[in-house]
Amino acid sequence: MKKIFLILITLVPFLGKAQVTLIPDQDFEQRLVDLNIDSDGVVNGQILTSDALAVTDLNLLGASISDLTGLEDFLNLETFELSYNLLNTVSFPNLPNLKKLYFDTAIVTTLDVTALSALEELEIDDTATDMPIYCQIRELDFSNSTNFKSGHIFRLPYLELINMRNNTADTVSFVINWGGNICIEVDDPIDATNGLPPYDTWSITLDGIVDYPNYYFSDKCTLSTETFIQNNFKIYPNPAQEYVSVEYDENIGVQLRSVQILDSSGKWVRSVKENFHQITISDLSSGVYLFVIQTDKGNKTEKVVVK
Repeated sequence: MKKIFLILITLVPFLGKAQVTLIPDQDFEQRLVDLNIDSDGVVNGQILTSDALAVTDLNLLGASISDLTGLEDFLNLETFELSYNLLNTVSFPNLPNLKKLYFDTAIVTTLDVTALSALEELEIDDTATDMPIYCQIRELDFSNSTNFKSGHIFRLPYLELINMRNNTADTVSFVINWGGNICIEVDDPIDATNGLPPYDTWSITLDGIVDYPNYYFSDKCTLSTETFIQNNFKIYPNPAQEYVSVEYDENIGVQLRSVQILDSSGKWVRSVKENFHQITISDLSSGVYLFVIQTDKGNKTEKVVVK
């Protein structure tokens, strides 16, 4: 009995310690503090996990966030807005209750929602019409979101593929504005093309401002070579201070030729033709730059923040 008592005395401090969620991005945590979600009110790299679990609606509008680490503990999140931030790639963790996403004027090149099984609605836009279009998403995959039913897709001229396999929603509605030739991947492209059940309850509205988009159904959509470049080359880290690196698989049969650095106005700064894994940027003033990755199969432009 005495031995059991001593074990319990030893374990009590650990059992009573609150579980925390790490939030390494200070802008992310500051936004949580501003929203009264972070209960200690201090930007210290962490919040109580219980604080994260209490959130069902999260708006990170204009927080200059570049790292969403910690979002994986917001397991009860139902709606999420991520607008005017600094993320190039957004890959969502498994958030089983997340139903609605909203993005505006993002610099996102890849949006991975395949872990969001409950997702029903996505609205993505770029309303800053006086600025270049930075959102370069080329593929949206809803094949794991079987009840996805509403997509409002505005100012995504690079979009090529929407995966809607396995969909079981009663109705599906897409409004597509300012796009190109979009392949919609479905289980039965013939029935979808002819508007037969279950596709008779689908509504796809084309509402172009500059270039009217077009679409077609297929059971196997493929991305273009240009899209392959977009998905396999990236600048890291971002934001950066001293160096950046072009990350890519050297065995994919694409030759990296050069990297052109331009300022935010598009003015050429310099050309890099070697040592792509350690490009010095310490001589650049703080601000936003455009890095044009040039390959023998096509180019990719990334917006990089230099601190």
